[in-house]
Amino acid sequence: MRKLGSELGVEAMSLYNHVPNKDALLDGMVEVLLGELEVPSEEEGWERRVREAYRSFRRLAHEHPNVFPLLITRPPDTMDGVWLVEEFLRTLRGAGFDPETALYAFRALSSYASGYAMAEIRGFAMEPSGARLGAVTLSRGDFPNIHGLAAPLRNVDHDAEFEFGLDLILAGLKERLR
Repeated sequence: MRKLGSELGVEAMSLYNHVPNKDALLDGMVEVLLGELEVPSEEEGWERRVREAYRSFRRLAHEHPNVFPLLITRPPDTMDGVWLVEEFLRTLRGAGFDPETALYAFRALSSYASGYAMAEIRGFAMEPSGARLGAVTLSRGDFPNIHGLAAPLRNVDHDAEFEFGLDLILAGLKERLR
């Protein structure tokens, strides 16, 4: 709170006129972030709605990499967060999934999207970016399979890779509907 007060040019104690504590401030940041999430209308069908919502979730990580981790470490316990869960469950229930499968699907997709987005903004293992050593530094003899990925890891298409994961999960869900 002192650091925020300093950034705003006010005393930290004056912030308590607006929020009761640091937790409330962080929850508010999560709520603002969730307010930016774009969820398509139901008319577009359950699969497109789910796919686009998780694409939007990933975009939040790119647009707000310093705040996005709060969505992971502080699960939304606000009306915006609860509304999003309700919308997701309603969408899947409307598609024909039973309540338990809808819950599992929500958790699987959310875990995948949040994990992928966090890895993306923090840096993936074995990719030669930033401070990462990359696969090329590993012994070819000890790690032949990883070493063989050195060239593909230099030019990873994260958009395609994310879509691949979404496709796998959604294909499995569609199969359950049959």
